[in-house]
Amino acid sequence: RVASMAPTKPTAFVLFGATGDLAKRMVLPAFYRLWQEGLLPAKWKLIGNGRGDVDHLDFRSYLRSMLTEFGAKPDPKTWSQFADHVYFAGGGFNTDDPGSLLDVLKHARSQLGRTAQLIHYFAVPPVAFKELTKAIGQHGLADGSRVVYEKPFGTSGAKFRALDRVVHSVLDEQQVYRIDHFLGKE
Repeated sequence: RVASMAPTKPTAFVLFGATGDLAKRMVLPAFYRLWQEGLLPAKWKLIGNGRGDVDHLDFRSYLRSMLTEFGAKPDPKTWSQFADHVYFAGGGFNTDDPGSLLDVLKHARSQLGRTAQLIHYFAVPPVAFKELTKAIGQHGLADGSRVVYEKPFGTSGAKFRALDRVVHSVLDEQQVYRIDHFLGKE
């Protein structure tokens, strides 16, 4: 049984690297679990992003099979309620080319409202952080958004500071959340 949804601002979640290993094993199962527990906003959309050209229905099918393997097995009675909120924006995303992300976001915002919160989640190799961050600014997706950086944020103090300069050229610090799950391993 799905719990009632928490009353928060409508939100569009953009998951960069949506078909990668981190998303498959950790991020997407956790996202599905948040939905099961009623911890997502009442109005939300999840937009997976990647280089491939995958349609929404194929991405939903991929997500369902992936959850069966790595997460809580989807409940057949409620799966469509979850899946109807899930989209895919292919063609990659960089400063030169936004792929289909801007079009898919426009569609999501038509359902959520123009003032919906935008949360970008980077489940990509750290080498992609710089270009994706710049692209968020280049394509007008930074204002009021939040960005979650998953994985090492630089492999040294100098690399951290260099990446942090790029981040702060696009975002204010209160927009940024860093998760470094390798930091505590040693």
